[in-house]
Amino acid sequence: MAGGGCTHRSPAALRRRRLQAIQRSDTRIIQSGIDVKFWAQAPPSCSAIRPASCPGCGAASREPGKSLRVVGHGLRGRDIEGPDEPEAEPASRTVLARRYRCLGCGAVLVVVPRGVARALRYTLDAVGYALALWGFAQRTAEQVRRAVSAATARGLSAPSQWSSLRRWAARAERIFGAGTPSASGTLRDRARQVATWLTARAPLPTGQVPRDAFFGGRFVHAR
Repeated sequence: MAGGGCTHRSPAALRRRRLQAIQRSDTRIIQSGIDVKFWAQAPPSCSAIRPASCPGCGAASREPGKSLRVVGHGLRGRDIEGPDEPEAEPASRTVLARRYRCLGCGAVLVVVPRGVARALRYTLDAVGYALALWGFAQRTAEQVRRAVSAATARGLSAPSQWSSLRRWAARAERIFGAGTPSASGTLRDRARQVATWLTARAPLPTGQVPRDAFFGGRFVHAR
């Protein structure tokens, strides 16, 4: 130990610390084209969903005649909740997200099923469905919770005040990304506006807002 309380670190240790800092600040979530249900039944292999390029530096995963640049970096369990289809019984399951690391820039890439977002337990289709039921179909918060959540235990809030609905309505742009309608009116008004916007993202619109908002949420990042 040197004077002033400083400790000596080897160049290799310093490189590891820098790499860890980069990984923490530059983890990219990439949605695959596989739905949660099918992913859980048969997790894809490392090579099947390897990103074609690194979104951090733009380098190709493999250039002709060269070794891999984006390599497998293990698995990470993700707890996912929500129904597989509109009006289906909500389910809770754990899926194994595949992690990759770019050997060029050090970015960590996490490939997840379609409809799974960063730091969100519920699928995007479940969130879109919930907002449509609450904001458009005027279901009560407890009715929406029963349609979307597989949890049997309830929180401390009253049945009519499921806080997740208000949180999702308030943070819709952060959840669904650019293009989400600007906030206006009450949170329930906001939920209706977002649900209506999601219906245009459904691959096969039916005119049924809750159903179309469900699939719009699932495919909102696919375009």
